[in-house]
Formats: sequence, structure tokens, C-alpha cells
Amino acid sequence: MKSIESLRYFIATVKQGSFSAAAEQLNVAVSSISRHVQQLEKEFNCPLLIRHTRRLSLTETGQHVYHQGIAICAQIDQLVDEIALHQQRVQGHVKISAPLWYGTHYIAPLLPALQQQWPDLTIYLNYSDEELDPYGADYDIYVRIEDYSDSSFIARPLQHIEYWTCASANYLATAAPLHQPTDLEQHQLLAQHFRHISTQWYFEQTQTEITTKQKIELNAAWLSSNSSLALLEAALQDGGIVLLPHHMVIAAINEKKLVRVLNEFTASPFNTTHSMALVYTKNKTQELKTKVVVEHLLAQLGQ
Repeated sequence: MKSIESLRYFIATVKQGSFSAAAEQLNVAVSSISRHVQQLEKEFNCPLLIRHTRRLSLTETGQHVYHQGIAICAQIDQLVDEIALHQQRVQGHVKISAPLWYGTHYIAPLLPALQQQWPDLTIYLNYSDEELDPYGADYDIYVRIEDYSDSSFIARPLQHIEYWTCASANYLATAAPLHQPTDLEQHQLLAQHFRHISTQWYFEQTQTEITTKQKIELNAAWLSSNSSLALLEAALQDGGIVLLPHHMVIAAINEKKLVRVLNEFTASPFNTTHSMALVYTKNKTQELKTKVVVEHLLAQLGQ
């Protein structure tokens, strides 16, 4: 085979489902993708793709080339990593997917130190909460809030995130008294939506070795969003009670733009079966570039 690059372009086309989607992912022209696929078909002297009007499908040979090609490319990448390790050099591109609030406040601040240690390493940090697909994953590392039982993934638990219940002083001045979590039923609530996780707040209080737990349903929340930044802004504009990571609200509290409430309770939007985790597929541990990023993040954020 004259060029492994053509094989990579073919694999990207199959994964993305079209020439245009593959071109967008690889940041190249559609004509370049088409040319490489045609070159590959010429080398194998048979068609690999069946080109329909709106989609592509694989021929029998194309399926074999696709699956074997993935393994071949992985072996080549591993070889490059092993040589780089021998030379004490880490290089390549690592893609991280994380929720906006966690990526902004926890992941992003750690990346400059990583770049200083490995100047040839580049990182793409994407803020999303999309479904995890171990076979078609576009990212090397994910940060997710789920209970993982899929053996295709390795899930490394991250440190517990402290949540604070907050509201603006103007809102609290005219709202009903708030002494217990059950009082929240009389308040305007701002609820963060997490995929696959029911929308509830969990409160816990320990007094004289007796722990009291309360669960608040958020079905009546007037505003719900998957964006913690949107909920923070709504709270700052007197929109109601919000439960957010303390890292996000501490500045606003210090500036007296928000007031922490129910301080005597520990609060969380998750029950005990869900926690933050650094997630990646097993084959990613063979890639040096991914390994150093995982180790760096776990050293700062791992349990």
C-alpha cells in the first residue's frame, strides 16, 4: 500500500457516514477524501463503497478493509508512540469531551502545564454530553456523570464535587422562608438537566451521629437546562434557587451577588450511584499521547 493516509481517510469516511462529514472532521476538502478513497480502491482493484444518493454502504471487501484497517492504523500509532517514548517525546492530538462546567473549571486550567511538559502534544477540548459509543468514539477521553457497567470502557472515578445551593439576595428578600430542603417546594427552582439522570436534588444533614436524608423532586422547576452557565446567569438575575458546583458560584458569593442557603446541609444533584469519571476505551491505554493526558488529569482530579 502506497500510503497509510488513504486508509485513514477511508476509515473516517465510514465512521462519519459521508465524504463531507469525514472532510469536516479531518479539516480537508471533500475532493481530497474522495481522491484517497478512489486511490485505495485502485490499489485493491475493487470497490470498497457503494455510493447511494444520501448515504454510503460498504461492500464485502470494504467491510474487511475497514475492520482490518482500524487494527493496522492502531498498530502504526502504537509504534509511533513507542518510538516517541524511547526518545522521551510525546506527540500527537488528543481529543477530550467534557461537560461545559467541568471542562471550564477543572480540565482547562490543567492543560497549560501539560503542554509545557510535552510541547509536541496538541489537545482539543470539546464541551458536550453526547452518548458514548465505544466503537465509533470520536474522542480519546470523556468526562461523564454516569454509572458505568459497559466493559468496553475504563472509568476512573474523579474527586467529589461540592455543590452549593444559592440564590440572589433580591430573590430571597421577597421569597418564602427557607430553613429546610422541603421549603424549596415554595420556591422558584432552576434545575440542571443531566442525561440519563433523574432531575432531583439530594440533601443530607448529620447531627449527633444521626444522618437525615431528603430528596427534592424538580418537576415544578420553572427553568431547566443542560447548561450550568445559563442557570447561574438566571440566578444572578433573581430567577430563583440554583444548585451548582461551588467552584462556579464562589466568586459571585464573595462579591455578594449570590447568597448561599441551606448551608447546614450537604447537597448534590446525584445520588450515590452516579459520580464523575474519566472514561476511555481499553485500546486507548496503548496510546502514549492519551496515557500521559489521563495520568496528568488523574494526578490532579482523581480520587
